[in-house]
Amino acid sequence: MNSPTFSTPQHTLLACCFAAFICVLGAPAHVSAANDSKNDQPVPSLLELREGAIQIIQDAARSEDPFLRANAIEAMQSVPSRVLPLAQIGLDDEHPVVRFTSLVTIGKMRMHELGPAALRCVEDQDPSVRAAAMYAARRCNQEVDISEMAEMLGAPNPSVRSNTVMLLGLMGESSALPMIDAMAKVPMPNQRVDKLRQAIVRIQFAEAQFILGDQEAISPLRAAAFSEFDEVRVLAVTMLGRLRDASAETALMAIIERRDQPIELRLASVEAVSHIGGRAAIKELLEQSKFVNQACQSDNPVLRSQSVITAGALDSARSRIYLELLPSDPPYIWRLFEDKTLIATMAELMQDPHPQVRLSAAAAVLRAQPR
Repeated sequence: MNSPTFSTPQHTLLACCFAAFICVLGAPAHVSAANDSKNDQPVPSLLELREGAIQIIQDAARSEDPFLRANAIEAMQSVPSRVLPLAQIGLDDEHPVVRFTSLVTIGKMRMHELGPAALRCVEDQDPSVRAAAMYAARRCNQEVDISEMAEMLGAPNPSVRSNTVMLLGLMGESSALPMIDAMAKVPMPNQRVDKLRQAIVRIQFAEAQFILGDQEAISPLRAAAFSEFDEVRVLAVTMLGRLRDASAETALMAIIERRDQPIELRLASVEAVSHIGGRAAIKELLEQSKFVNQACQSDNPVLRSQSVITAGALDSARSRIYLELLPSDPPYIWRLFEDKTLIATMAELMQDPHPQVRLSAAAAVLRAQPR
């Protein structure tokens, strides 16, 4: 069985859920005009939205599509009390991508009660699933030999390399850094792996190196934001946001303001700044957020999925700044950060005809309003 690969564009849940889950850019999608009256329409209460989102995710977890099942497990991480049974069931799923996602979730959330079950998966026939099992078992305090992960870092299959280095980064053990440094220099067989995939693997190694303590590894990630490959740019921008690289904020804002840049890249930049930006940056994003809502109306379901995730990240930042406002702030500032347009957009896309868009909207709601 081949290693799980998460690059199928119609199944993408958010910008880079996992290391090998990339946003594949194609021809610019048609974007229709946004509904300017949306902010005047009644919006469901946050409790109603939350419960509706949970139901959508539970339905997706029972889908015949394995990528929807995997994405549902990842999306439910925002509700710890509901994700454990999904992860437990996913361990026995017939598709490796679901087993992989379940194990990553178990490890990430330290589900100690599932540690023994994760340990049993180290014998899985799929190498990426075995690596995820080692990660989950280690995080759940199970005795496990992770030496095979060193071999996986040099595997000829780029997906195995990507998944393994991501897991070592998530494991957070700085002792793994010398091993990653050494294996980052091992070339992939050029005749089998194209330049795009090689570039993606390189920045995934750089992200893990930075997480484990190599501060210099942020430089190739910043450089990759200007790669010749749009897919690499999107992934690099997402990583910079995930790593909270405040030094990248100015460059990211410049990308957002340029309408000649791919819409997917601008959306990824909005999400990144939503994670790292202060009050001034979030205020500017909200003032320019019309293009995010417009992208949410695209005819392309892949773009709608990415856009609604971006809307959720921006709304989460809006809520954060709203809680920081002072009574002395002028009324227009309060009105800007009270705007419910993004919430209305997420609520609307929870009714989308495409199941992946509905799932992305549900994930966005839970991340924007986790409690």
